[in-house]
Amino acid sequence: MDESVEPARMESQKPLTKWVDEMRDVLKVITGEISEESARHRAVTESAQREYTKVCEEVARLRTETEQANGLAATAQRENDALREEIGRLRAESDQLQLERAAAAEAAGKLLDEMNELLTEVVHKVQGPPRTSPFARDAKASHTLPGGKAHDSGGEPGGPAGE
Repeated sequence: MDESVEPARMESQKPLTKWVDEMRDVLKVITGEISEESARHRAVTESAQREYTKVCEEVARLRTETEQANGLAATAQRENDALREEIGRLRAESDQLQLERAAAAEAAGKLLDEMNELLTEVVHKVQGPPRTSPFARDAKASHTLPGGKAHDSGGEPGGPAGE
């Protein structure tokens, strides 16, 4: 009897076995597709991770460069401000020196005028009163000739007065 139950049981198990076998095949296909999809996702994830790492490194590099550039800009701004202050001081000093130069030129001009007046006075004092030339004739003066006769200096020599 065991032999007759086995073929009947086998007959009833055949559709179930067939279904199980088909499901195994379906599961293999699904598992294969999931595995392939997982591998694709893993590759995409790894690629994205590498790209993310590169981007993070680039951001860090750019942040460092930006900080350096900001530092340089701040230094340049401080130097610019210092130079503007120095220019302001130099302009004020230049204006003051121009005023002093103008005052010195005016004082030098006055001093030269005073020196000129003093030199003129000294020259007049050293020369004394203006002298007349011994050869100059004075129209008003009359000279007496030997013998008590008056001589008109305006007359000609050897004329009637000179006889």
